[in-house]
Amino acid sequence: MKFIKYIFITLTLVFMVGCSDEFLDKKPQAKLSDATFLEDESTIELAVDRLYGTLSWRFFRYGWMYFTTHEACAGDIKSGTQADYDWFKTFIHQNNHWYVELYWSRMYEYLNYCNVVIDITPKMAGRERAELAEAQAKFFRAYYHFDLANVFEEAVLRDHVPATDEYNIPKSSQEDLHQLIISDLKYAIKRLPSKSGWGASGNGRITKGAAMGLLAKVYLFRQDYTNARAYTDSVIQSSEYSLHTSYRDIFNPDQRYGVENMMPGHYMFNTTIWSGRWYNPYAQHQGCAGEFGNGGFYPSDELAQAYEEADPRFSATLFTATDKVEGFKSKKGAPQDGSVLLPTGVKYLNKKVIWPVTYWNNSEFSFQNVNPMFMRYADILLIYAEACNELGNTTEALAKLEMIRRRARGNKTFDQSVADGDNNGKGVLPEIIQTDQSLLRKLIWNERHIELALEGHRWFDLVRYEKVEPGYTTDLLVNEYGRTNFNYAKYHRFAIPATFVTSSQGVLKQHPEWQ
Repeated sequence: MKFIKYIFITLTLVFMVGCSDEFLDKKPQAKLSDATFLEDESTIELAVDRLYGTLSWRFFRYGWMYFTTHEACAGDIKSGTQADYDWFKTFIHQNNHWYVELYWSRMYEYLNYCNVVIDITPKMAGRERAELAEAQAKFFRAYYHFDLANVFEEAVLRDHVPATDEYNIPKSSQEDLHQLIISDLKYAIKRLPSKSGWGASGNGRITKGAAMGLLAKVYLFRQDYTNARAYTDSVIQSSEYSLHTSYRDIFNPDQRYGVENMMPGHYMFNTTIWSGRWYNPYAQHQGCAGEFGNGGFYPSDELAQAYEEADPRFSATLFTATDKVEGFKSKKGAPQDGSVLLPTGVKYLNKKVIWPVTYWNNSEFSFQNVNPMFMRYADILLIYAEACNELGNTTEALAKLEMIRRRARGNKTFDQSVADGDNNGKGVLPEIIQTDQSLLRKLIWNERHIELALEGHRWFDLVRYEKVEPGYTTDLLVNEYGRTNFNYAKYHRFAIPATFVTSSQGVLKQHPEWQ
């Protein structure tokens, strides 16, 4: 029997196990086959809401899959209770690791949810309603295809719900994946409302700005800087988003729909759905083993060393042994004043997911309503800055870079005259004034590293940097980080999980370097 994990013909509407008080506050629904679904257009909103459910982080082990494919190889994390992360960090993983197998399976499940909507909407009578549903589905289809294109480079392209004779099809090139992604996003941009157009009742919905932001990122990865600049400029000029005033507070669970968050996660603690599955996998696999969370991985020394001296983002991102969690009582013998006893050999925790105990639902760290931001406005500004620098407009590049650094230093202007004194933040993070294109490029890349640390961007960035400056990533990983097993030709893309290659009856081919 064919092993076909990556396609699912049945549309399962048991989806939002973590719900918000906005549009996602739905009760679990029954299962509907495609045939039943086609008979009742009123279910289209439920099918669209299911797409948002893919960002809820309720799926067991999804935290492992995400950080494996987005962060582990980049050197910013190291293993805690899940030793497998170090296999990826040191590039000794094989072509059959189950974390990656689950990731592949899950991505194609999500794409099928998208295609169920997209295949149905052309047959609907109400065109405005149909196009809005299709626009959201095409955004998500573009998002997940882009993720696959970055993880595997070449992957199976899914642009419709497959027929039974299409279970095994060959992989497509990254170029073909990109062309579908670009087409989907252009469709979404024309038909999605802006953030203000959705209104408060649509908090968390995908917007025109999010679609433009993702398309800008696609063009950045293609080194099409003209289009990357144009689409980020459209987001900036819309004035729909802005930098939150406090870097630390961006990640506060109360800021899920804040001014900077362009694509929020949707986990919300809920004890009434899927009993026993209350954990937030994003938080669960972090924390501090033995104290709270399971400490699946921890921030690395390499990440800590990448910060400039006195960069306030260090203390907002990295929790150290001297930090305290308000309201926490140690389980390991530390003073009962919020102090945390870190495991042996661990220097840092991810502070972006650590909040006072008042945020811990049922007094459990792993029940927090913390969510990743899959896209935020700072990323848009940094894409704009990078594109401007590559196009020779250093003035614009530096202006956007300073916006990021000014916020980081507490919305203060740098003052060199007080840089060495008691300056209340005015002396930290000097304004970047470098105009040499090559040197400024590296400064912008470093700013991305620090500003977006532990948010799932770093590995994809390192892969593309090598294409812009051959040898850059290899030098960093091999010579600076000591990852001597790294070989860009092999490890810049993950192996297609061997299970799917084997079960495809010779149709799905493995990358040559991984055979």
